[in-house]
Amino acid sequence: MRETKKYAAGFPVFVSIAANKGKVRTANEDNFYADILGIREAENLCGHRVLSHSDSYVFGVCDGMGGEQFGDIASELAVLAMKDFSDKIKNSSPEMLHTVVNEYSCEANNRICRMTEERQAELSGSTFVMACVRENLAYTFSIGDSRIYYIDENGIRQVSEDQTLAMKKLKANIYTEEEAKMSSDAHKITMFLGVDSRNIGLKALAYEPLDISRGQLLLCSDGLTDMCTDEEILMVMTKYNDEFAAQHLVELALARGGIDNITCLIIRRI
Repeated sequence: MRETKKYAAGFPVFVSIAANKGKVRTANEDNFYADILGIREAENLCGHRVLSHSDSYVFGVCDGMGGEQFGDIASELAVLAMKDFSDKIKNSSPEMLHTVVNEYSCEANNRICRMTEERQAELSGSTFVMACVRENLAYTFSIGDSRIYYIDENGIRQVSEDQTLAMKKLKANIYTEEEAKMSSDAHKITMFLGVDSRNIGLKALAYEPLDISRGQLLLCSDGLTDMCTDEEILMVMTKYNDEFAAQHLVELALARGGIDNITCLIIRRI
């Protein structure tokens, strides 16, 4: 993982990371940003680290759209833009944080759109989920269908909202929850980085701050959630609450078929 700028000493957080291209895909089109640890440099990797260099941290997972061209480049552009914006995100007040994340979203979108035009591709794109961790609070944001989960003594809760056609139909009472999960519309993304070729401005979804002194945060691509239920994810994280927790989740997704790239970041306060 690439080294980035170092910061003054701060509070400690633990991060467990795992990435795998899966059993079917020929390349890994996921990518991640893990603060000072940088971005993914190998298709398959796992690791863990305690970070204590700062009073604010930025983590993210980006999933290049496998159904479109250059998904791997799109996700890398998205995490490199996240790296470029990390200082501004860290230094923003809570009140301005969503605005700055939207600035990041627009910049990442524009970089992907320029790449698409330069390579004469019809379309390319990437999802993203992001967590900005400050002391005991995690501020979270998303575009697309990668997910953010919060795990504590009460169980597991999906924090992020899937921006898919299935979710739109669920909100419109066209689908039940079970129908939305089983429908092919669950894989039809309605919003992603790279969709806004007219540069109107993407808006990331923002969620209520989470207390990570009382629970753990999981950022993941749909390579995990398509293979594993929320209950199975909770079971693994409860049984294997160690430094290799992210790798245990990847191994579960592989055991279930591993039809897509899999990326997991687990973050907790220590």
